[in-house]
Amino acid sequence: MASFPAPRPSNGNSVMPIFKLILAACLLFCIPETTSSQDARTGKDWPQWRGPNRDGHSPDSNLLKKWPESGPEVIWQVDSVGVGYSSPAIVNGRIYTQGDLGGIEHIICLDARTGNLIWAVQPEPVAQQLAEKLVKEIKSLDQNQNGLIEEAEALRKFGFDFNQFDQPVPGKLAEIATERAARLLMALDANQDGELTIQEAGRPFHSELAKIDQADKKVDVGQLARQRCSSWLAEFDKDKDQIISRDEAKQTLLDRKFNQIDQRDEQTRKGDLKLNRSEIIEYLEKKERGKDGILSASELSDYYLQRYPGGDGQLSAEEVKGFYGGYRNGQGDGPRGTPTVDGDNLYIEGGNGDVTCLDIQTGETKWHVNLMKDFGGGRPGWGYSESPLVEGNRLIVTPGGKQGTLLALNKNTGEKIWQTTEIQEGAHYSSPVAANIQGIRTLIQFARGSVFGVAAEDGKFLWKYSGANNGTANCATPIVDQNHVFVASAYGTGGGLAKISKEGEQQKADEVYFETKMGNHHGGIVKVGDYLYGFGSGLICMNFKTGKIAWQDRSVGKGAVCYADGMLYLLSERHEIALAEATPEGYREQGRFKIENHGRPSWAHPIVIDGVMYIRNQQSLTAYRVKN
Repeated sequence: MASFPAPRPSNGNSVMPIFKLILAACLLFCIPETTSSQDARTGKDWPQWRGPNRDGHSPDSNLLKKWPESGPEVIWQVDSVGVGYSSPAIVNGRIYTQGDLGGIEHIICLDARTGNLIWAVQPEPVAQQLAEKLVKEIKSLDQNQNGLIEEAEALRKFGFDFNQFDQPVPGKLAEIATERAARLLMALDANQDGELTIQEAGRPFHSELAKIDQADKKVDVGQLARQRCSSWLAEFDKDKDQIISRDEAKQTLLDRKFNQIDQRDEQTRKGDLKLNRSEIIEYLEKKERGKDGILSASELSDYYLQRYPGGDGQLSAEEVKGFYGGYRNGQGDGPRGTPTVDGDNLYIEGGNGDVTCLDIQTGETKWHVNLMKDFGGGRPGWGYSESPLVEGNRLIVTPGGKQGTLLALNKNTGEKIWQTTEIQEGAHYSSPVAANIQGIRTLIQFARGSVFGVAAEDGKFLWKYSGANNGTANCATPIVDQNHVFVASAYGTGGGLAKISKEGEQQKADEVYFETKMGNHHGGIVKVGDYLYGFGSGLICMNFKTGKIAWQDRSVGKGAVCYADGMLYLLSERHEIALAEATPEGYREQGRFKIENHGRPSWAHPIVIDGVMYIRNQQSLTAYRVKN
């Protein structure tokens, strides 16, 4: 198990007086059993996704009704929870979350009072699989067997993405960049003229050439553009018709640039998928003005110094491990799901579908399964993102796929209890909830094609509603009130309310209304009294039963919402936080402030518990005092 050591007790005495031992033993037997996440109602715990009841509500009271101009007081901030979008769970003074540390997906435990790290672990089977994979990859990559993956070797395998795992080395930054450029030239400069043509540099440089290549202000721009155009035609114009077609440009330097060069017709606003000489020359004169398409040592070293300061372009085994150690995605690396605490167990789901039960005290793995490998699941395009649900003695997760969308595992062993063979939709990004509907304990999940209900006991299909799903990303957790279920999605869709009723021995879902303005993306919706509050076309307040919009306001833009003590806590994906009253009378903001931009949207949901607001923003986790 890859882990950090737990802190030692501050009391250095190695022998406890006998009366203290007796007292401790007595107290031990007096401690009540820890309640499950479903029954945690202490007012100080947030044991799972969206809180004690999985509805975005905090039980807190006596909270600030207005923030100072700079925002509430910061209690502590740490920048050590790794890359990812996982929100925290908080139980008994401990915070549990997930994040990529050094590129490796970890489950992380912090002290809620201080933010100090208690432990950070990988699930043991995942760590073992990674170690085995690393041995094979290093053997394949390290062709000169010098114990390092040189830049030329790394580029062939990873492209320029390898740089995010190339950790800075000590030394003068300019010297490190110069030495790095010299090593790359030695490896790739076939004719040893001290420069790299795009042919010598190879395909990995297709996307970076124009960024590295510096413009010569003294050169004849027109002449240079004509020379480069002739060179491109000679190389890429296979049929020698003085035109580079779309097919001829594929897999070449021009592949990504093609649409920029191909000029559009004024009426159709489309290009003709052919690059002629004049189009190429015009592009080079404007977009790559004064650039010769050849990389010199100084251009390379300048680029490295500015873009990757301190990176030496060589990967150690540990750095390669970081490349393979977690979920990777163009919309942001790292895990997405929030941990779930139930008694002594901590349940997590990683971006690659690793579902693990750990000991909450030590992080030790109790059991582990993989949704794809073990249950035929299909990882959705932006990674597994749900947060596991504990329902009785079962853990509910969503592998998706032909073996069944929803899955119930024995929460103590990880063994399968049932899988929904009647529902075989792909998994999306929502998390399931449980509720009593028409007298049946029902599990409700929003998958690729619908929101549906199945019996918690055996996974039997009960009903489904397909009015609010889109084919891109269904993210919002359903809102359930008695026999009504509200669900929404973005990408031009909206939100709809379904009424679940009996039809003989069967159940059915009938749409009550649909409102396109409530196109909720990732930020979820909260129901307070008779009204829903969620981000769609701005922040919207809407009557739950009728769909009538009470008000809408731009607020902080698209984001996530949490409710506590009569107030809405609003986190914008663009790094702003606001406090507003939860009232149908109108949008009444009572404070706003900005947080640091780490280069990715703020998609982890805000949490308010025990008088503290917790904001996860990529590697940063901040605790704010919001109690009177």
